[in-house]
Amino acid sequence: MRLGVALGALFLVGPLSDLRDEPIDAGTRIGLALGLALFVAVYLALLPPPGWLVRRGRTALFGAIALLAAIAVALLAAGAPPSFSTLFIYVAVAAGLLLPIRAAAAVIAAAALGVGILGVARGDHDGAVAATVLSVVSLGTLMAAFGRVVRVNRELQETREELATLAVADERLRIARDLHDLLGHSLSVIALKSELATRLLERDPGRAAGELEEIQAVTREALGEVRGALQGYRGLALADSLTRARSALAAAGIDCELADAPVALPADVDAMLAWVVREGTTNVIRHSHARRCEIRIHADRASAALEIDDDGSANGAATGRGGSGLDGLRERAQRVRGTLEAGARPEGGFRLRVTVPLPQP
Repeated sequence: MRLGVALGALFLVGPLSDLRDEPIDAGTRIGLALGLALFVAVYLALLPPPGWLVRRGRTALFGAIALLAAIAVALLAAGAPPSFSTLFIYVAVAAGLLLPIRAAAAVIAAAALGVGILGVARGDHDGAVAATVLSVVSLGTLMAAFGRVVRVNRELQETREELATLAVADERLRIARDLHDLLGHSLSVIALKSELATRLLERDPGRAAGELEEIQAVTREALGEVRGALQGYRGLALADSLTRARSALAAAGIDCELADAPVALPADVDAMLAWVVREGTTNVIRHSHARRCEIRIHADRASAALEIDDDGSANGAATGRGGSGLDGLRERAQRVRGTLEAGARPEGGFRLRVTVPLPQP
């Protein structure tokens, strides 16, 4: 843009030549030359506009263009040659590049009208007046279209940068949520089985060895899940989560009753409910001091719902059962247009319920 603007200023060679050849006294000639130099300096400084001017808003841009027009009017009023009317072409170009379409059109029309009236009033040749007016309109319109493209591209670039920033933030949130859910569940199972293996080591070495083997299996599985989460592959299945939940609850000494869904679920809903089972049973193990846990899944053509109930203590229910984990589950539910409810049951214990609408054929 700077190169194009600088090349466009070369068309002022004509007015400069006329200023040299016109029979004007030396003082006026010097004053007009200085005024023309000021006009060029302001014009070159405006295109592209400096950041401080843009930050001041549209009013500042209007003021800068008005200053250009005022210098051009002052030069013509001071006795500049008729060719100085071409300065209004530069005013129209600046307005087209800097102002919104409607405002630019108004300035261009005003500049063309002013040049036409001035040319007729001075008695200039009709062809010269028409050529100047058409130049103001055509170049101003062309630059208005170009200016709009520049502004749209700038907005698209800013939007792209904003979307990239949001994508990074969303990915960080996803990784944090997945690591919390994955490691929270796996580490709870490992801790429980380690305690059980320690108690069984002397009285039942065979069973203790079995628990240690399960710890190794859970550790390897957790490592694979963490790697998958970091790579963006989250293929968690509800059936697998239910099986692991039963094993983890049994290791914690909590009776578990499972009721499977009667119909197959969409993949995204199935994965989301799998996360609910993992986080919900982890909270039961960590916070409830419960003796019994029931997991129920209801599904029909319209919606699917999952409930996790336990008979834990009132104090355990009052803690909210791992608030950050529930926040993560709520976000997961919202991604599939679902809702999450969690709180103490009237009969005692805690209930976690997630309801998700199912896509209709």
